[in-house]
Amino acid sequence: MINPDFFQRYPVAPSFTADVDLNIVNFGAVGDGKHINTSAIQKAIDTCSGKGGGKVTVPKGEFLTGTISMKSNVHLHLEEGGMILGSPYMKDYSKVYWSHDVNHENGAQCLVSASGQSKMMISGLGSINGNARVDSTGEFRDTGNNDLRPPLFWFENCTDVTVKEVTFRQSLMWTVMFDNCKHVWVDRIKIVENYFYNADGVDIIDCEDFLIENCDINTDDDGICLKSASRGCNRVVARNNKVRSLCNAFKMGTTSSGSFTNILIENNHVWQTVISGIALQIVDGGVMDNVVIKNMVMDGVGTPINLRLGDRGKPGKMKVQRGILRNVQISGITATTGKVMKYNEAEQHHHPYPPYPSSICGLPGYLIENVSIEDVTITIVEGFPTGTSEELLREVSESPAKYPENRMFGDLPAYGFYFRHARGIQLKNISVSTPKEDGRPAFVFDDVHNATCSGLTGNNAKDTSLLSVKSGCSKIRIG
Repeated sequence: MINPDFFQRYPVAPSFTADVDLNIVNFGAVGDGKHINTSAIQKAIDTCSGKGGGKVTVPKGEFLTGTISMKSNVHLHLEEGGMILGSPYMKDYSKVYWSHDVNHENGAQCLVSASGQSKMMISGLGSINGNARVDSTGEFRDTGNNDLRPPLFWFENCTDVTVKEVTFRQSLMWTVMFDNCKHVWVDRIKIVENYFYNADGVDIIDCEDFLIENCDINTDDDGICLKSASRGCNRVVARNNKVRSLCNAFKMGTTSSGSFTNILIENNHVWQTVISGIALQIVDGGVMDNVVIKNMVMDGVGTPINLRLGDRGKPGKMKVQRGILRNVQISGITATTGKVMKYNEAEQHHHPYPPYPSSICGLPGYLIENVSIEDVTITIVEGFPTGTSEELLREVSESPAKYPENRMFGDLPAYGFYFRHARGIQLKNISVSTPKEDGRPAFVFDDVHNATCSGLTGNNAKDTSLLSVKSGCSKIRIG
């Protein structure tokens, strides 16, 4: 496993001389929330970069703008009360063309962008606001048409990037996105008021040497999400973050034709998350290997742990081999499971899903391998909506191409953990309790091989077995 101290030397903050300190107001920007300031802000950034680098300051005020492009050696500093405010009209957003993204081969819009740049910083107590108001008079609406909603922040093929302290709010789509970037440090940012569909928090796509820490993320879609479609995510650390999501708090996938290797997720706090606290998913033929997740508190989640090895066979895509999901260590998890709180009308309309048990499911002949789960306590606060003895007898569908979620199989035959198509499973000191009568066992093994179990407990208002091992399993050791 990677040593997190590796990141102490990354990234390299941009260097600049004291005389290169530019204010966007001096380039004609007006912070009244009405005048469009795209040209003025861009001119300040270009001038700064042209002088060899320096600081560009956004002072107090609401600076309405379309797409702005960051440049090498520029430090964009947002003073307290300073806001970059996205235009509510698509005409103000320029198309950017990424080097490899086939999903946007005709160009895509975003608010703050960078491509092929290095040594950049965005900092300060100000904010970047996507202007995604539910009652907006602009042309953007909270719909499923993602192509018509610009992401808030999109850096592609960049190196040595620091983003710290800034608040991101009201994103129209994905919020903070790093695509094929190296040596990135994200520290103490906040993401709030993300009420639109698909408003992920931080997306880390095919990045290397990436550290995200001390962040406070509250968003509609996945909180911190790793994706891979090419060279893979390698050496990524996420620590000391607080995450809430109406979907998944920490996710790898669903885009997963590349790889996820050497990933460390530690000392994080998840709260009031609708779907899964941890979701690890390989469904596009990629590889997930050497993942460590430890010391996580989950205060209200739909499902604590969800691992899935599937085979989507996406329409229009070349057929790929089935993927690999192996060498995952999960430890020190304390979770409460149940229906989560939604705090406003916008949230009430999104993701009305009930809680489900944890599951680790591969495919016939393509097993999830070498998963260790240790020191886990799960309390099912109100019990699950279903849980009868008949559930144990139900044939659970394979659904290899189905979109991977905690609810994809419907009601499961266990109230705690369901393992299927897996090999090399180690379970130690795991407790699952439910206050309601549930006719299912706490743990179920189905096509599981080479498993070692010790210190398992299940507290159920109904007297059921702790562990059910289905026929076809082999080498199950219970200590």
